[in-house]
Amino acid sequence: MGLVSIVAREDFISLVTDYGTHQKVDDIRFKELIPNTAVIAYSGDEEYALMAANAAESLVMQGFSLKELAESIQSLINDLTLMVDGQPFEAVVAGYSQNGEAQYHVISNIKPLESYYPRTGESLYYVNGHESMLVLENSLKMYGMGTVDQAQAAQIHLLQEASKFIPNVHTNASSHVLKKVN
Repeated sequence: MGLVSIVAREDFISLVTDYGTHQKVDDIRFKELIPNTAVIAYSGDEEYALMAANAAESLVMQGFSLKELAESIQSLINDLTLMVDGQPFEAVVAGYSQNGEAQYHVISNIKPLESYYPRTGESLYYVNGHESMLVLENSLKMYGMGTVDQAQAAQIHLLQEASKFIPNVHTNASSHVLKKVN
């Protein structure tokens, strides 16, 4: 399935994921949609992932906001899931709006769209999988999440721990950081 984790604050968004089962350099599980502004990361079914990444690129070029983009992909994934017995799939669209608001949206073929907007001084985090979420929560308490370095240390610790109990999760971390432009 792969592992995707996000730590989002008003001033930065940290994304850490594993390389997945193929272990190829070009098999990273995220794609930058808008340079230094927005990314999409995914776990699960590769066909859905490719479709979601391509749809996201197209929607960004058409001027969709990140929320609109997430809603459109969620609808597309839901329609396909009804037609085909698909594998589990989650994607996270994370970034900054045109007015500089940090946000991330969780897209899934098994639950409704979830949207999050960290307020000033607030840290929000997400990782696919309930057990992984508990490990990340504990890691963030241990390492902190006020800086990018602290957040990424916790996320990499999560990746190492998750690889012990989640099949096909590897310890090769792939990370990406978006910072708010002042």
